[in-house]
Amino acid sequence: MTVRKVLESLQTHGPLSRADLTRDTGISAPTVSKVIVDLLDSGLLEEGAAPDNTVGRPGKKIQLARDRAQVIGAVLDQHTCVVLAASLDGQIDEERISTFATPGTYDALLDQLAAAVQKLDEDTTSQTLGVGISTPGLVDEAHERCLFSPNLQIINHQTPAVDLTKRTGLEAICFQETNALCMAERLYGNARGLEDFAMMDMSTGLGLGVFSGGELLRGHNGLAGELGHITVDPTGKLCGCGNHGCLETLATDSALTAMLSERLNQKLSVEDIIPQLRNGQLQAPDEINRVCEYLSIAIAAAINLFNPATLFLYGRFLSINAAIPEQVVRMARRRTLGPTFEQCSVQMAVTDKQQGAIAAIVHHLTCSVGPRMSE
Repeated sequence: MTVRKVLESLQTHGPLSRADLTRDTGISAPTVSKVIVDLLDSGLLEEGAAPDNTVGRPGKKIQLARDRAQVIGAVLDQHTCVVLAASLDGQIDEERISTFATPGTYDALLDQLAAAVQKLDEDTTSQTLGVGISTPGLVDEAHERCLFSPNLQIINHQTPAVDLTKRTGLEAICFQETNALCMAERLYGNARGLEDFAMMDMSTGLGLGVFSGGELLRGHNGLAGELGHITVDPTGKLCGCGNHGCLETLATDSALTAMLSERLNQKLSVEDIIPQLRNGQLQAPDEINRVCEYLSIAIAAAINLFNPATLFLYGRFLSINAAIPEQVVRMARRRTLGPTFEQCSVQMAVTDKQQGAIAAIVHHLTCSVGPRMSE
């Protein structure tokens, strides 16, 4: 637990001296020093330069590894996959990002993932400590198995983390994508220090991650959060899960894209429509209102069920203009129990799925050396 406190203090505040860590964690100075030595040896921490303009002998700052070590993140998605490298404090190397179209088979996906990961591992002098895979759908994280992904069915019943480890020799872990987004916002975004918050992803699918009492809510076997597969229109569009009228077919980036593709009679992507909607080249008031209405139902359900202090929203169509998030919040207010809504702040997420993949492996490494009592 002392190891965990030291790591969480550095994740929250950035580089700190040994004295700062002692004050912030409440742990004795000798114990902090011993923990730091162990974590420096593990590669998770490194010593930075001493601060300038100080009197006497300034202590060096201790920080999450930036120069000696790296982690790799992989984001699996319906149409595009991304592989990237970052330091342990979450700083992504923008010049070392690999993007490729999602292949049609699992074997091809694994081939391209392994090639991209190996390249990032070999083109640096830093030690690669692990790979985090942000994975859509139902993920049995304990057994590293993807059970069912309605929007990326080539990974159903597969074990990409296990298989990637065999291919590359690097430790890899799978993390359900909304839980990874939750972790990213807590480590690098506006959920730092929050004990009770939720993250709603309405991009390709619709998922919900929940932190309650400082712990990620996982459910009986780690499959909690699939809010998108609640039926809201029994006669509606067929969903990838096999049912009709699921929330994710009506309240997501993908839903808006499908509605516009149908109206314009052409196959569009979210990358096609967002810029056109922003600059006014494409008008879609009816479709946007429809998506906002169903999204407000999802938001109301999340707030009524889990009573979060903050609900973060992640989705590209919400960034078309400032009026859309305001409209969604107004609609959600009407559908949510008053006292519950008034105690909840609804905000846009400031992190993304790439940071989620990085947060997943950093969280895993942190738990490996300093697990919580429940882990």
